[in-house]
Amino acid sequence: MKTCFRPLWSYDVQKTEQWFTKKAKEGFQLSELHRFKRGFTFKNEEPMDITYRIGYDKIQNVTLSQTMRNDGWEKVTQSGKWYVLANERPLEELHTSTSREGIIKRNNYIMYAFIALLIYFTCILVMNVFIFSTVYFSGGSIEKVDSPYWFITYIGSALATALYLFLIYSVWKIRKTNKALSSETMTPYSGENEQEKKHYTITEEKQMKQDGLLIKRRKFGWMYSPDKLEEWLEQMAAEGNRLYRVNKLGTTFFFLKGKPQKIKYCADYQNLSNDSYFEIHRQSGWTKEFNSGSALQKWTIWSMEYEDDETPLMYSDKSHQMKHAKKIAFSYTVLFLPMVLMYLFIASMNISYGFRRDETWTLIDTNTLIVFLRYYYVWNIYYENLDVLL
Repeated sequence: MKTCFRPLWSYDVQKTEQWFTKKAKEGFQLSELHRFKRGFTFKNEEPMDITYRIGYDKIQNVTLSQTMRNDGWEKVTQSGKWYVLANERPLEELHTSTSREGIIKRNNYIMYAFIALLIYFTCILVMNVFIFSTVYFSGGSIEKVDSPYWFITYIGSALATALYLFLIYSVWKIRKTNKALSSETMTPYSGENEQEKKHYTITEEKQMKQDGLLIKRRKFGWMYSPDKLEEWLEQMAAEGNRLYRVNKLGTTFFFLKGKPQKIKYCADYQNLSNDSYFEIHRQSGWTKEFNSGSALQKWTIWSMEYEDDETPLMYSDKSHQMKHAKKIAFSYTVLFLPMVLMYLFIASMNISYGFRRDETWTLIDTNTLIVFLRYYYVWNIYYENLDVLL
């Protein structure tokens, strides 16, 4: 028996599976998974070429389907929601595999939490630099007091820096892993089968704007109220302005002048937009107009032209729409809540400081209030949309 410690194995399950196969070729077959100890136990066996697959499921006792058992898969070990499957057949002969959806969803939750912490710590750093700069450039005096426990300060600073770098690495690694897992068993989708749309060069677009054939409109913060964006795009189409393209940031919309059309638009939010997601909607007749490339906001704008009086709907089920609204509210709550709490704390400290100096308001208080009201506005819109569905 041999036990190996691997603390970050779940960050890259594909690499871990390859490591299992390598150990099996060396005569060590996986015997047990220790999720809390972050390690694995191997038993000495004859060297074999074994294919492993790691899965994650909410069901504690995962049972394999008859199809997977017929394909040669068997469960080696399970710890909590994690389980490992093994197959002695050559990889090229396998027709089935375990689902990656559970791992991707779990990684998304962890990644969003780490991103929220990164934003929180970054805001604290920026705010401290801002306060120090304000005092320094305003001619105020800064007094340096030597700490009798200087080693604690240095150790704390080193730990904070290490944590910050670890969060950056975790977000980068998890995002890379999810991208690899989502495209592992999917049919590649390039968008070539979508409705053909002529693309103009920058020079041609400038000339078309001068001739009045191409118009440009900006929409900032439309993701805070996607239903209003859909109504606006449909109204533009009814006036003869068909959406041509959206810039990479998703804030600038370009329209081609033409005849009035009936076009239904849908702004859809997904935590993970993989190839199957695009393929399903494309086969249903929807055309992808825009897809955000941000790791925080997975927005896609779809369109469908229609002629009859029955307006096409991407999601006709109200329960699905409510689930969609809850997903948006949860995602933005995870991002904004740490910053809102931080600004509340800073505002209370500034107000207390102002009263001690017989000052009712300060510049920092004003900036804090403006930022806080912005987050309150965003938050209120999302939960207002959620209440409408409820």
